[in-house]
Amino acid sequence: MKKVSKPLLLLTLSTALVSPALAQRQRSVSDPTKPVPPPQAKEQQEQPAQTTKVPVPPAPPKVVPAKYMGGFAGYRKKQEGMLTFDDRNRRLVFRDKNEKEIFSISYDAVMVAFADHETRRLMGQGTSQVVLGTAGILGAPGLLFKKKFEYLTIEFEDQDTYLKGTTQFKLANKELIDSVAYALAQRAGLGQQGEIYARKRSSAGQPASAEKTPNP
Repeated sequence: MKKVSKPLLLLTLSTALVSPALAQRQRSVSDPTKPVPPPQAKEQQEQPAQTTKVPVPPAPPKVVPAKYMGGFAGYRKKQEGMLTFDDRNRRLVFRDKNEKEIFSISYDAVMVAFADHETRRLMGQGTSQVVLGTAGILGAPGLLFKKKFEYLTIEFEDQDTYLKGTTQFKLANKELIDSVAYALAQRAGLGQQGEIYARKRSSAGQPASAEKTPNP
């Protein structure tokens, strides 16, 4: 009995020593190297982010038929003509039927541009500014004529000549006005605020265009 019990004792001791080491090795192999995200989080990572695209108006024609309605200094008479973008000199140009230049507005001078459904009463000294009142350019509804058309309204303020005012051009339809207003806003560096394009003021209270270096 003593000879038989000794081998059994050795086998029992070896089994007791091997079993914890084997279990520890199995646990180390099964442990993942990095955490696995839950199914919901994994699906969110695989799906691309969805962004809402705002439709961009088409580019306007090179020559836009327009009727000047007033608002620019020294030009009170309404007249038919055309609008063109002079990108080389960074300005919006109004010409008469004979393609003679009447006046221009620098891109850097444009403060506000938007499509208007009503003509505004233009008056004032020198610049014939629109009567805005305390409510700003979207206020003073009592000063608007009742007859509705489609207009491109531009508020401008030239830092070089101190010429400022608000002028209007009657275009063929709202689609064309949206196209011209968007193109002008892109060239002038205006930001969209609702249905209008406006220039932000700098921290010093001056228009952001005043800080730009003029083109050579």
